[in-house]
Amino acid sequence: MAALATTLPDLTTLREQRGISLGQIANNTKIRLHYLEIIEAGQFVKLPGGIYNTSYIRQYARAIGFSEDDLLAVYHEKFDAKLSVAAL
Repeated sequence: MAALATTLPDLTTLREQRGISLGQIANNTKIRLHYLEIIEAGQFVKLPGGIYNTSYIRQYARAIGFSEDDLLAVYHEKFDAKLSVAAL
């Protein structure tokens, strides 16, 4: 699944196909709805940072039945690329 690491899957569609609402995920994981929306939009730089990011992404992936490792690979590629550009 090398292509997955460069493309964020449509997480909203995956979640909705499974009949899961963001509210349910927020309630079950105690992650703020705002952060779940950020994850679905792939705007990882807006997450609080540090260990919270990977924890939130893992919990979200688990909640929708998606591979934690695949979603984290997308996160690391996007987030690390943004950090590299910011360092210039």
